[in-house]
Amino acid sequence: MSTRRPPLPVHLRLQALTTLVAVLTSGCLGHHYEISRTELERIAHEPPEARGQNVYAVQQFTTDTEPEPAGPWYPPQEGPPPPGYSMGLHGYWVPDYYLHFGAPYYDPPVYTRSAVHDASPVSGGVSGGGSTGSGASSSSSSGSGNIGNVGEAIVVVIAVGVVVGIALAATEGARYEGSVAVHPQHPVHLWHRYGGQSTVRLDELTPEHLRDVERATLSGREGAGMWLRGAAPLNRAGFSYQFGAGEDRLALPGGLDPRSLGFRFALGYYPLKRFGLLADTRLQTGEVSGGGYYNVRLGLEAQWYPITLWRLHLGPFVGGGQSWSASQGGALPTTSGQRPYVSFGALAEFEIATRLGLTFRWNQDWLPTASADTRQFISSWSVGLAVY
Repeated sequence: MSTRRPPLPVHLRLQALTTLVAVLTSGCLGHHYEISRTELERIAHEPPEARGQNVYAVQQFTTDTEPEPAGPWYPPQEGPPPPGYSMGLHGYWVPDYYLHFGAPYYDPPVYTRSAVHDASPVSGGVSGGGSTGSGASSSSSSGSGNIGNVGEAIVVVIAVGVVVGIALAATEGARYEGSVAVHPQHPVHLWHRYGGQSTVRLDELTPEHLRDVERATLSGREGAGMWLRGAAPLNRAGFSYQFGAGEDRLALPGGLDPRSLGFRFALGYYPLKRFGLLADTRLQTGEVSGGGYYNVRLGLEAQWYPITLWRLHLGPFVGGGQSWSASQGGALPTTSGQRPYVSFGALAEFEIATRLGLTFRWNQDWLPTASADTRQFISSWSVGLAVY
């Protein structure tokens, strides 16, 4: 009697994997916005009264380490506003140009006039660290079973890849990256190289404050609130995860080329906003003419977007790698093997958000070492999302 345990049903494996991936990739967007070291240096050389007008910042997740909160901040209320300032919607003195921004996206904290004389100024001192298969056989039925087992594995991989993609697209699509405005006296949280933190007013920031600072954050719920002035255009620089689905084909002997739904997943890096290198995989499995088949491609790909028309970006791609495929049963020929492939085609990407694009791909694949009756170009297309 066989002591082998029966495999876990496919639907249970899918449920467990998708639940795990959803938990690992989930996160809520918070009210802290990160400023890069380069942006800090630019701000430190601007006139103090204009420093909060245009700050490039990236919204952080609530799971990120948050800075120690700044002390209460109360603007002066004695007498009329000084030249160049006006009384804001929430009782704060703000530069005149802020009145064109309207109400802030984040309301400022509530304060009373009586507390002004008891308020403690924003500290500039450094504090401590932040908060917390079965084997193959020669029989036809066994071969069909092996193709079915591979097909099940492909379905699981596709499900996990799609869940990861949707989770990343949902968070990055809603994440704000672009220009924000704050009061010139807004507290800035500085993150130092060896784990310390300090807080300084924006209009008091000097190059000396930045000697060992790696980055900084602003809280929309401190100071006089925060205005979101407009998201930045599509920015591909950095890591990218891409996924999509469309029509794919497999070339088989006898001139057969079964078509079915195929999926594509890619992970890579864009050293430039218009050029990137990615590890790319395409997965296809299906049944036709009473038989089953699968096709898996794994390779490298270079993408280039030289043309921009408003929010539409156009360009070519080229890549190549290894292909694994098999077919069995019914009217399909019995095949199994691997061979290299070369892929090239056209890309069109529509900008949805600063780190999210809707993509369309048209592919041409060439299988240079295939047999004479399968050595042909195979066309395919797909629609998907690219998360940067």
